[in-house]
Amino acid sequence: MSTPTTIELQANGALDHAAVIANLKSHTVAGLQDFNPETKQLSRWIEVSGTQQFVQAQLIDAHLRLTTYSQDPLINDAIALRVKHWFDLDTDLAPINAHLAQDPLFATQVSQRPGIRITRHHAPFEGTILAVLGQQVTLSTGRLFAARLVEAFGAAPSAETAEAKPPRSLAASRLRMFPAAQKLAATPVDELRAAVKLTNSRARTVSEVAKFFAERGPHSEHVELPPREELATVYGIGPWTFDVLAIRAACEKDAFPASDAVLRRILTAAEPGFGLEKNHDGMRVASWSPYRSYAAQRLWARLNDQASG
Repeated sequence: MSTPTTIELQANGALDHAAVIANLKSHTVAGLQDFNPETKQLSRWIEVSGTQQFVQAQLIDAHLRLTTYSQDPLINDAIALRVKHWFDLDTDLAPINAHLAQDPLFATQVSQRPGIRITRHHAPFEGTILAVLGQQVTLSTGRLFAARLVEAFGAAPSAETAEAKPPRSLAASRLRMFPAAQKLAATPVDELRAAVKLTNSRARTVSEVAKFFAERGPHSEHVELPPREELATVYGIGPWTFDVLAIRAACEKDAFPASDAVLRRILTAAEPGFGLEKNHDGMRVASWSPYRSYAAQRLWARLNDQASG
């Protein structure tokens, strides 16, 4: 068993716990991640520099407490950078909040909850696959597909590449690594379809995404998301997926998935008669630029407020 290393990661300003918790609760995939809302701690395995690392990130005040089981400073620095991106800790929200607060739709929320940040996918390949599995289905259905994918094709950390051994009592013992692009790319589409219970079209898209990343090299799963125009060559990825990936897998501040059914429902509930297809309302959404990604995140947070209210 390895001695844990604790790293305190400060947010650049406020950090809204409720938004992070709601996002993690609605997106955590069984078998891949473990999230405890009471302790506000997320646990999972990730790949870093060719090694498998068990990491835990816990919300504490305006910072995250990161626990790793590596003693390698370079590995820990790489994990810390990944987690800071994951939880959007470096972003200065002050200019974003000032801009969005000019719209009455956001003014009160910005005043009361200035620390709403974007919770991202930790790696682009995983994020792309999860987005594809979530296309045109409910969040719960997308998570079910993802859990089946992890169960069927994910791997338990191996003795050769698991650089550190966390205590057996932790969630580490029951969690798996997300399937590698090379493994999914080599899996016949019919096998993917049967194991995850997908349509033929969705199974083909999963396969094509895996091949796209696999062809880019062994570590392409963990670097920056490829440009939109390159991803657009992959079969079955639509505009909604591109916009969601821009928000949750990249660092684009000005993406807005206008076709998102949840966002449309939130806007209509907030202001009856609001319609994104209307010229006036479309111009209003455009006025949130250059921070429409954060506008979308704030709207999603409103849905969670309604659910808990």
